[in-house]
Amino acid sequence: MTQREVTEAQPVPRCARGHHARHMLDMRRPSAGGGHFVECRCCQTKRHGSYADALREWRQKHGIRAPRAKQQEGQRGLFTAAG
Repeated sequence: MTQREVTEAQPVPRCARGHHARHMLDMRRPSAGGGHFVECRCCQTKRHGSYADALREWRQKHGIRAPRAKQQEGQRGLFTAAG
């Protein structure tokens, strides 16, 4: 079997229709159609060299906004007054 499902720490967001999505890895070399992709019952992304690229396409395709990065504790904003 050349394809396998990869379990991620954060689940892959569902598609616009609400189907469960999963991260898949095609183990063939890229020139033979291998790479990372995200799929559900109704659609899938193209093959990409990295999971991040596949997830980016998935989010864009389904209008899903990426979660905002949490600001680390003690980190100051850009517009703090200098004392």
